[in-house]
Parts: sequence; structure tokens; C-alpha cells
Amino acid sequence: MDKQRVFQILDSYRPAITSTLQRWVQAKSVGTKSDVPGAPFGPDVRKMLDTALEDAKKLGFDVKDVDGYAMRAGVGSGEKTMGILCHLDVVPEGDGWTYPPYGGVVDGNRLYGRGSVDDKGSAVACLYAVKAIMDAGIPFKHGVQLIFGCDEETGMSDLRYFAAHEKMPDYGFSPDAEFPVINLEKGHVNYKLLAAGDGKELVSIYAGDRMNMVPGIAEAVLKVSDKAAFAKDVEAAKAETGWDIRLEDAGENVKLSVIGQGAHASMPQLGKNAAGMLMKVFVILGVGGELKPAIKAMAEKLGLEGFGESLGAACEDELSGRLTCNFGCLRYENGLLSATLDMRVPETADVNKISAATVMAFEHSGVAVSLLHHAPAYHVDAASREVQGLLSAYTEVTGQQGYAFSIGGGTYSRMMPGCVAFGPCFPGEEDLCHVPDEFMDLDKLMTAAKIYALAVMKLAC
Repeated sequence: MDKQRVFQILDSYRPAITSTLQRWVQAKSVGTKSDVPGAPFGPDVRKMLDTALEDAKKLGFDVKDVDGYAMRAGVGSGEKTMGILCHLDVVPEGDGWTYPPYGGVVDGNRLYGRGSVDDKGSAVACLYAVKAIMDAGIPFKHGVQLIFGCDEETGMSDLRYFAAHEKMPDYGFSPDAEFPVINLEKGHVNYKLLAAGDGKELVSIYAGDRMNMVPGIAEAVLKVSDKAAFAKDVEAAKAETGWDIRLEDAGENVKLSVIGQGAHASMPQLGKNAAGMLMKVFVILGVGGELKPAIKAMAEKLGLEGFGESLGAACEDELSGRLTCNFGCLRYENGLLSATLDMRVPETADVNKISAATVMAFEHSGVAVSLLHHAPAYHVDAASREVQGLLSAYTEVTGQQGYAFSIGGGTYSRMMPGCVAFGPCFPGEEDLCHVPDEFMDLDKLMTAAKIYALAVMKLAC
């Protein structure tokens, strides 16, 4: 009876859930570094945080702004506290959209916009799920805290700050991945590649906004002596590769663009890496001057591969699956060619061996490799009370048997003991995170909200 009452209340909230998500998606909350007190991630993220604080307060939650790093919206109290960890920041929109990336456009049953899935949709769903329990008059045996962070996409400094200044919950979930339950997240290893030299024709290169996104477009400005002859060479490269390669005049120079397909770095096989494509095109065109060995090495060792095969870093294990490698960002300016690699590595992988293989892969190419960041894998026992409670809620609402599995993506789960990733995407769905025309299916969002509500009822009520 309690469950059905909560679900009925949630159904009545659907218009409010939709309009709230529209407003949140319309906030371009891409983080930037800032020294302004209360806005450590810039004014756009601060504006989004203020919107979420106001909305949660109106819904009856006890809210607190944690110095602009995060906010909490709480209800109830008890011996333990359940945490629901969401984030309000988004990755840059990137290229290739057919809908306004911050329009919040509803077309049919889909709400389009950056952050509609990752992670504003599930943040709104969880907020209203707990609100429905409150309005149904169901008592809480544990406190429940929704924690909305502002720096998930660029390092998670937000929750480290939160943990240093507030008491973290005892268990919970992060609705920032897939159903049924993700209890194992691969380790993360990031590298920087650098090569210095006279690039001759090269003026500038730009591909990729963040290393955790597969770059969908790569652009290079070049200074060539004979534009007509170069245009013929580009046409030959297009015929050889079959790729979308575009050339346009840029004053004294020309601009060369290679069009790929964006995707999340944890699933590079779903994209088409434009940075790697550009390096291969450069090899065909013979451009790069002193940097030709570095360009050739990046083309051969990275290219469009997503699993580290040519690097000699490929590995896998039964629980985690395969290592993934994303050629995330590529730049050239003032004689310096730089790139970043985002690897998601299996739980049992030897990172020292992976690093050694990556260094050796670029030996004699003039490319220096340095380690930027390493975070080990995160694993919660599938037999734990928390995981079993979440699986039970998923199975009861969907009628599908729940199970626990691993991903290459990184969520807030690793920031809190006893926390796992839980939705909002359903099995078999296309991954829409970090890609053009990201959208949330509103029917599925309502189903997710019911799963979240039942999970809170089972574990905290």
C-alpha cells in the first residue's frame, strides 16, 4: 500500500519533474576555475547551485550550501544516514548537435540537452522520489541526504571538500550510470604526451575539450605555400580514408577539419576519435616538420583504437572487462605538440606495466610521457545489504532480475564507503553521456524515480 501511494504521488509530479529538469538543463553549468568565494567553479555553476538550493528548499528539504562546492538537501534522522550523490556540473556541449544543447527542448517523449542524463535528470528524479515519500507520510528510520556536487566532471574536488567540512553519509548510491547496480568501477590512469619541435606547416591544432570525452572534431590551421596543390592532396586523403575531411581558406592560412563522432571516454568504441584521425591524415599529407616522428607515433599507437592494443597496454579481467584508452585532447601551439590519454583499467591490472608500455610505445619518437593521475579501482561486495536492497527495488519495479556489474566510467560512488552507482540508464540503452543530442526519455525517468523511491523505502524507511 505504501509503495503504491508513493508511486501515485510520483506520477502526479511528472509535470513538475519535467519543468524542473528543463530549467536545470537550461543552465550551462560547465565548470571553470575561480577564486571568487562561494563560486569555486565559476559563475555558471554557482547559478545552477542556487537554482537547486531554491528548488529543494521549496520542496521541504533542509538545505545547506557548502561554500559553493556542493549542497545537501536532507530529511529525517536516525542512527545512520543514507546518501544520494548527484552532480550539477556538465561537460562542455561539444559539436554535432541538432537541438540546442542548453534548450531543454521536449520533442515527443524526449527532453534534449547537455546534462539531461548526466546527471541532472537523475538528480531531479531522486529529489522528487524522496519528496513523494515525505508527502506519503512514511517515517524514516535513517536520515536521507541528497548531496549535489559541482565538480564531478573535472576531478571531484567538490566531494573531497564536502567530506572535509561535513559528515559524509554511511551508505547510499550515485544515480550517475546504469541500472541494475554497478558495484565495480575500473581504475583511472591519465597521461600527458609532449613533443617539442618546428612543426613547419603547423600553426595550431585543437581537438577535444576534456580528456573524458572522445573528440568528435579535430581542427588544424596550416600555412602552405601552394593552396591549390594542398587541396588536391586533401581530396586524395579523403578518397583514401573515406573520412569527412574539410578544407577552408583562413586568410594567409588554411583550416583543415576532420569530423569523427563523440562518445564517453569509458566507451571509446562507440565514437570515432577525430584526434587520431587527424594524426593519420597528417601522415598521409606529410606535414609536421620536425614533429613528423611524434605525429606518426600518435597515429600508429593511438589512432582510432580504444583498447590500448598498439600501445602494448591492452589487458582485461573477468569482473572488470577490458582496458580502454581515449586519445582525449590534442593541441599544437608555439612549437609544442601535446595530448592527453584517459585510460580505464581493470581492477587486477598492473599500472606500472601499463605505464612502462606507454612510455616504450613512444620511444624514439620525441614524445615524452608523464603520469597525470591514478585512481585505483573501486569495488563493493555484491552480497552487501546496500547492493541487495537496490537490486530488490530494481527487480520489483521493472520485473527484470537485477544483477551487479562493472563499468569503466567513474562516479561519486568511490567518494563514500558503501556507495554504488545505480541508474538512471537501463540495460541495452545507447550511452548518451558526453555525446551530441544527449536526451532523457521522460517515461524511463519516471520509472527510474519509482526505483529510487522504493530503494530509499527499503533501505532507509
